[in-house]
Amino acid sequence: MPKFNDFVMTVKNDLLDFAKENLDEYKDEILKDGNAFIDKAKNDLTRWTDGLAAGALSKTDFEFLLKGKKDLAEMEALKQLGLSKIRITKITNGIIDVVIGSAIKTFL
Repeated sequence: MPKFNDFVMTVKNDLLDFAKENLDEYKDEILKDGNAFIDKAKNDLTRWTDGLAAGALSKTDFEFLLKGKKDLAEMEALKQLGLSKIRITKITNGIIDVVIGSAIKTFL
């Protein structure tokens, strides 16, 4: 059974791919902000990915719970670049989608 550390490594690799494919010029900031989000949500992510792997949480449940944590994704590195709020929101949504996809890839 995959472990949480496997999930974290998958997220980091998938975030790098996301950044390279969509916003290569902000790659470092996306990785920094994405990792900060994972660190802040670690306790919940651990519990939720365990539930996902055990079948106690559906993919839909996991997505709902994770999207509820979007406020933890403060995107400080991207804000420092002076990006618009709309652009940061789109990047934040992309990061959340990457985390969801990584969890599904790792645990289902």
